[in-house]
Amino acid sequence: MEPPEKYSWIDEFLAAAEEALGFMDISTLQPTSWRHFQPLVAKEWLAWLERIVTEREKQNIPFTTVAAALDLDLCREQLLFTLEDLKTAHYPVAKRLAIADFFYQTLVVQTPQGDPSGLHGTTRKHSREEVTELMQKDFAAGNPEAARALGKLYNGAYNLGAALYLDFYMAKAIENWGPYEITQGRILVVKRMKNLLPTAVWDKIDTPIQDATIYAVYEGVKFSTDLVSCHTRYIGDAIRGLVKWRLEVDGENVTDLATIEALALSIAETGIAQWNRVKKLSESELIQKAIWIRCYCFDRVCQLLGLAWHPSEELLGASSGKTLAEGWKRWRHPFEPSSYHAYWRSLWDPRLDFFPDSEPP
Repeated sequence: MEPPEKYSWIDEFLAAAEEALGFMDISTLQPTSWRHFQPLVAKEWLAWLERIVTEREKQNIPFTTVAAALDLDLCREQLLFTLEDLKTAHYPVAKRLAIADFFYQTLVVQTPQGDPSGLHGTTRKHSREEVTELMQKDFAAGNPEAARALGKLYNGAYNLGAALYLDFYMAKAIENWGPYEITQGRILVVKRMKNLLPTAVWDKIDTPIQDATIYAVYEGVKFSTDLVSCHTRYIGDAIRGLVKWRLEVDGENVTDLATIEALALSIAETGIAQWNRVKKLSESELIQKAIWIRCYCFDRVCQLLGLAWHPSEELLGASSGKTLAEGWKRWRHPFEPSSYHAYWRSLWDPRLDFFPDSEPP
């Protein structure tokens, strides 16, 4: 039997999940939520996922290598989603802990400055040495015009990412890293926009950007995230507080503000068009699309391990004849705040035999 302290990280992760989600009404998410969709295929999804966990062990691939193929924010969010799947499918405790630990061990090496769960408001992917290296790049001087142009670009990419990945899997498209203290009173925040042309899951996408990164140095501004790195909070004036910036688009440094404004407008239009496509999907098409998108979140780690990332026939067929309303009905959470939090904390905890159909604690 493994020592209990091996899984002491779970308490911090549960606190981070509670902080990130709060008393959010998940049922209002559009076009659906993971709690409507995931219960429909939880058993088959976990069978698909277990291939990754088992193959890593079989090949003895170090978690440092896995971490390079599974993005930090994706790892955090998929751990949370998988904890719910494990209970929905009534997996035994030993398997629950093994699968959860796969994600956590990956998170540990992805966060060299600590706070793997984001409980303390950081998402620091880079070591101090790597931050020093980043700051050797060429930066442009900051001003309100640049801050607004970069903000428009990020917002457009954020909206497109939500449409491409159904909002709840959008860590495949958007990540925020930081804050990194540069000097007294100055911080670096890195905003990554990626996988914006996923032709493997969507055809006929016309986007001006596939991958972009904003490096923003602020003075007199505080920045924080939580378990979900696109949940960002700024304290202070992020418009006037931008002192230096750099934008890389598909590997090229872009400094012209008119070009950035044009890219922002184009990507915003692409996001609107993509949302219109999503809204036209039938319910069964939406469920199938969600299956493909979730599997695609693991494409690079599957390639690393020599596995197919595409959903299995069993996984695709598992939703046949099922509705999103059925998925939502699996949950029995109460609505009084303290009882609500107790329900979800117990359900997320892989050490406890508490399931969606258990009586609320």
